[in-house]
Amino acid sequence: MKVGMTIKNRLLLTLGGVVVLSSICMGVYSYQNQAGQLLHRFEELAEQENRLFETILHVDAEGLRRTISGLSRLEKFHAPFAAGDRAALLSAARPIFNELKSRHAITHMYFITPEGTVLLRVHKPEEYGDRLSRATYLKAAASRETASGLEMGKNFFSLRCVTPVYAGDKLLGYLEIAEEIDHIFQRMKEITGQDIALFLPREYIDRFDTNVAIRDRSDFAVLYPSTPHLIMPPDPIADNFLHQGLKAFLVKTADQGQTRYIVSAGPILDAFGETAGVLFSQKNITEHYAAIWRGMVVSLAVFAAILASGILILYLSIRKSMNFFLEVRNHIQTVTRTWDIDRRLSVVTNDEIGELAEDLNCMQTEIGKLKKSLVHQAEELAAANQELESFSYTLSHDLRVPLTRAYGAAQLLEESYGERLDETGRMLLDNVSKGCEGMEDLIEAILVLTNIVRRDLHGETFDLAAMARDIMDELAVVEPDRKLSIVIPEALICEGDRQLLRVALRNLLENSWKYTRDVAEPRIELGRLQQERNPAFYVRDNGIGFNMQDAANLFIPFKRLHDTKKYPGAGIGLATVQRIIQRHGGTIWGVGKEGEGATFFFTLP
Repeated sequence: MKVGMTIKNRLLLTLGGVVVLSSICMGVYSYQNQAGQLLHRFEELAEQENRLFETILHVDAEGLRRTISGLSRLEKFHAPFAAGDRAALLSAARPIFNELKSRHAITHMYFITPEGTVLLRVHKPEEYGDRLSRATYLKAAASRETASGLEMGKNFFSLRCVTPVYAGDKLLGYLEIAEEIDHIFQRMKEITGQDIALFLPREYIDRFDTNVAIRDRSDFAVLYPSTPHLIMPPDPIADNFLHQGLKAFLVKTADQGQTRYIVSAGPILDAFGETAGVLFSQKNITEHYAAIWRGMVVSLAVFAAILASGILILYLSIRKSMNFFLEVRNHIQTVTRTWDIDRRLSVVTNDEIGELAEDLNCMQTEIGKLKKSLVHQAEELAAANQELESFSYTLSHDLRVPLTRAYGAAQLLEESYGERLDETGRMLLDNVSKGCEGMEDLIEAILVLTNIVRRDLHGETFDLAAMARDIMDELAVVEPDRKLSIVIPEALICEGDRQLLRVALRNLLENSWKYTRDVAEPRIELGRLQQERNPAFYVRDNGIGFNMQDAANLFIPFKRLHDTKKYPGAGIGLATVQRIIQRHGGTIWGVGKEGEGATFFFTLP
């Protein structure tokens, strides 16, 4: 037997594979779990950052509302505003505007006529006379109340606040103040530590008369980046990400070179309630992922150490048993090769292998007893064979001598004194001759049966159907006047000793030939019956049959089921067939019914 990998090596290989695969699985799971938790945490932070922008914007809008509410009630603005005196109005408003600009980041102040024409730009007095169509002005004009919101200017995106100015019940016009929102991004940078920017899409910018530049190969203009050189340059993926950010808030990770960022994008609404742009933020999380890798390596190292320690403890605990198992294996090999069953194993473990060794010792003890019994039986068999040979010699020589003398004397008596014998004498002399002939046939049958037991088998493949046709031709020569139907297939291939199986088949066919002699339309059939294991051959006839209650006596030597005078024979034909089939490792059985025939089945492995 070719020995492959040993159990010990398979065990070590399996344990090593368990360590490697479990480490890989744990590492992948740990990395994905921590990366997922990190992304979830930053998603929450990004959402809070988006709400922070809205909160700061709301606070600034409230500040502008309070400021503009106070400004609209200053009486020194009313007279020049009502008179349309731009110089006087500028003289009154400039000091206040300068103070607001320095202290509250207010960058614009407008005085607008009730019709919507700019009377005075305090921050740019030289520009006036144009009509406004901004949402904040239109809302304030329609509601005659303060309105605020984000709007696009010529060079910036600003927070504007417009309120009506009254002198008593008379509407003098509208006052507008505005601030750029760049300081909001700086404040968010200081609070969150993340880089913030505002991206305005080309479609939105094209609706206004602006000087805002669109970035090359991009659909967006970037405003107010808190750290301009760190804002990721837009590429097809980033542009798609920004386009998605115009519709809903979303977060993802992005790589730029060796640096990994967490980026978020969400829509910003202007004073018209329309989406004006995308609030974009990014944070460098390279160090966080590096920390994940470091933690994962440490976890894997600890896990591998624990697993290796467990495996080492397991190996140390089973090492003695494994070595003893190898000893048991070597012992079995030695015993099977040398048959030295007196050798015993010393049991050194108290586990299943120790139990196996004890059982092996007990088995060797029993085998020793069986060996002695087999030796004794072999001696008895040899003696029996010797006696059988002596019996065969006696049959073939010693018994035949007096039988031959008696038969010869009967023939001489008939030749010399046959004319002097009366009818009774002739009958007695005929009985002596027939008895000698029957005894001779019986001795010959016994010798055949004895030789079958002793003869060596010579296996070969041959056609049983061809053999049956040959036997039936021989029987037909003896009784050429018999008419019967013979059914034999074209071929029945089998394997066995050709000579012995011919003896068996001849006995079966001779029985069918004999017991169909008194049938009107005799029929003999040879065939094969398919079974789950070995196929069964059969010889079937429609002769006198037999009672199934006597089936147990069919194969007993000299046991006759029918009248010997009408159906003569030695009575050992079926016994001979059984011995031949059994020597081939097969079985034989008969099925019959009185007056309807018999079928004998036999198998050949």
